[in-house]
Amino acid sequence: MTQKGSGDGETGLGDTIQNLIVSSVRLSTGLTLYGIGELQKIFEAGVGGKGLPGAAEKLGSSLNEFSSSLERNLDETKKEALRSVSRVSVKAVEKAFQTFSPAAILEAGNQLLGRSNETRAYDTTGNETPGGARPANAPLAVDVLSGPPAD
Repeated sequence: MTQKGSGDGETGLGDTIQNLIVSSVRLSTGLTLYGIGELQKIFEAGVGGKGLPGAAEKLGSSLNEFSSSLERNLDETKKEALRSVSRVSVKAVEKAFQTFSPAAILEAGNQLLGRSNETRAYDTTGNETPGGARPANAPLAVDVLSGPPAD
């Protein structure tokens, strides 16, 4: 199936393309395995409680250096596409961290509890409340999860 060279020691176009595909797969696999290994180091550092910021900084620095090296070899159109993807990625990660922050999760819990109380039309003691509103003495999710206030 592959095109062999003309017998003069040169490889054919088919062989060259196959080698290119294999090289691309090796590069992709190597980057993936490197990233997984570095993430494992970060998580292990996080479990031990020491060195988490340093490990994360080291990985970020390595990835930035590699990305910069690749970017230098791109034409201007592809460089702009890479920059655009980078900007979108920054915004997406920031949004994800805002959405899944502890404060946002507790707020969502409070909203769910409020809606739940409205539809039940009675508080946790079983007493009816007018209009299904949350009773004034009902605790908020944040209060339940954080415990009593420290004086």
